[in-house]
Amino acid sequence: MWSALCFAGVSQAQTQAPGEIHTNQMVCDVFRTLAGSIMQSRQNGESKESLLAGKSGNPDHDALGEMLINEAYNQPVLDSSELKSKAINTFADKWRNTCNKPVSS
Repeated sequence: MWSALCFAGVSQAQTQAPGEIHTNQMVCDVFRTLAGSIMQSRQNGESKESLLAGKSGNPDHDALGEMLINEAYNQPVLDSSELKSKAINTFADKWRNTCNKPVSS
């Protein structure tokens, strides 16, 4: 499932200054969508193995997807729709915000 998003835009990270990498907003929005989809699958009871079976064909993207899946599956499945929705949005926002931070190389 996560490979269907194909990490559109993830390869658009740009070097802005020596040693610093910036991503554009589109990349971070895609990252948020990906993280949210993974957490939604978690909250809906989909098996971790079924998500891990999806591959994008790019080893770096697959490693990123695996990391997000493992992070999502470290969280509990919640009881109410409201709590599930909050968990999905919190997880998605966390990863979008992580994406928005410049990284020193």
